[in-house]
Amino acid sequence: MIGKKVNALRKSKGLTLQRVSALSGLSVAFLSQVERELTSPSVSSLANIARALEVAPSYFFPPPASNGLLVRSYARQPFQMDDADVTYARLGGDFEKRNLEPLFVTYPPNYSSEESSHVGEEFYYVLDGQLIITLSGTRYTLNDHDSIHFSSEEKHQIQNCREVPVHLIAITTPTLLG
Repeated sequence: MIGKKVNALRKSKGLTLQRVSALSGLSVAFLSQVERELTSPSVSSLANIARALEVAPSYFFPPPASNGLLVRSYARQPFQMDDADVTYARLGGDFEKRNLEPLFVTYPPNYSSEESSHVGEEFYYVLDGQLIITLSGTRYTLNDHDSIHFSSEEKHQIQNCREVPVHLIAITTPTLLG
């Protein structure tokens, strides 16, 4: 789904894979695999692609299940965006000039992200499970009802080292995982 949208948007803007590569800092081979749905971009890679194509990362995902403000639990549309089966569901409304992206996130057992950094802020509140976040080499272990708030520009890695999923509320800026 994401790859097809990337491909269609790139072509509608008259951009080559080489140009998007130069603008995003991602390889042509990787971008080609994304467009052909052979791989899915990580959060930070998708943010780079969105920036190169001059759209918000939210362009690539289902719209929030809301009337603009209220989001009903039964109307949420879970989605995945990376190879690790991390599941997201948008919790926020959809209105102009919003800055926050609240998400319900499920990290699968034995998950480990790549280390990344990007523009913005991240806030996590662990509902159940244990999440390990490494920020610039310092490791933080979050258990049920613990929270952490940090600048996304700091190098960070997320891990679930347990055999059960971790469920949490994440709030990010800019909107949708950017």
